[in-house]
Amino acid sequence: MMRKLLQTLYGLIIDRRNRQFNDRTRPVVRVTVPVISVGNVSTGGTGKSPAVQMIVRMLQNHGYRPAIVLRGYRRRSRGLLVVHGGAHMLASVDSAGDEAYMHATTLGVPVVVSNDKVEAAAHAAGCLPCDVIVVDDGFQHRALHRSTDIVLVDEATLHGSLLPVGRLREPLASLHRATIVLCSDEKLIDKTRSFCEHSTIVTHTTVMLQCDVPTSKSVIMVSGIAHPDRMRRALEQAGYTIAERLAYPDHHRYRTRDLWNIRDAALRHNAVVVTTEKDIAKIQMAHTSNELQNIDIHVARIQMAIAGPEVMGRILQDIENENRTNQE
Repeated sequence: MMRKLLQTLYGLIIDRRNRQFNDRTRPVVRVTVPVISVGNVSTGGTGKSPAVQMIVRMLQNHGYRPAIVLRGYRRRSRGLLVVHGGAHMLASVDSAGDEAYMHATTLGVPVVVSNDKVEAAAHAAGCLPCDVIVVDDGFQHRALHRSTDIVLVDEATLHGSLLPVGRLREPLASLHRATIVLCSDEKLIDKTRSFCEHSTIVTHTTVMLQCDVPTSKSVIMVSGIAHPDRMRRALEQAGYTIAERLAYPDHHRYRTRDLWNIRDAALRHNAVVVTTEKDIAKIQMAHTSNELQNIDIHVARIQMAIAGPEVMGRILQDIENENRTNQE
């Protein structure tokens, strides 16, 4: 009963907040370059990180210089922090947070973290070499004006309920704000479209696994992500046999005892350790002596793709419109 009451209260607060932004009674800040938000309406992972990286690469392929802005969840630093300045790394995984560090090391683009995404975006636009900003997890951060709102939807989202009973940050009706909705499965498109505006592009993504371990090898799956079952399915679909799974909480900081468990599992099964891009730097940071000596560790990279030119066409049009508005 109490959770239901809290859910009702939460829904009223979210509705009031959204109406204030819709009516412009809450300010919305426009920075000097176009902003593309990648987000969702639920807590937990829906594939935002691979989606952000996909969008960044698509922008680079069209000649743009993107920067990434995000909160830097569970980082051991405060305030605004430039993780990558566009030329080289400026922060450790501990001070940056695992997602920001992963984006910076994988893509080599400017990355800024701050609890205030307006501040981070303004700093990136004014001080770093970029002409477009991609916000990781920005759908609810409505104080920052964006030219394109990309929202990720999975099956759990469509069957979810509001916090604290479920995991929805806001009602599914909020999808009407989305420019583009990316569904995790083609079969979700029709149901998702019913919550969107007629002009919203609703399509699906495909996920590919990149790992240099031969599929003939047994693997130990090590993960500190929100939904490790997605990694498990990706490995199994790629033909890997998972001898043991070591699933830690999302954004887990590895300790020496964790490394002992990883080592023991690898030796017990005579298997290769496979982990995520988010986890590898934290595992390496925790590896201070011989905990993982002679243990083979590889990264399984999840890459996202979208078929057809429609999504990028909309993004490029939105960027062009935003640049035209900024020049007027």
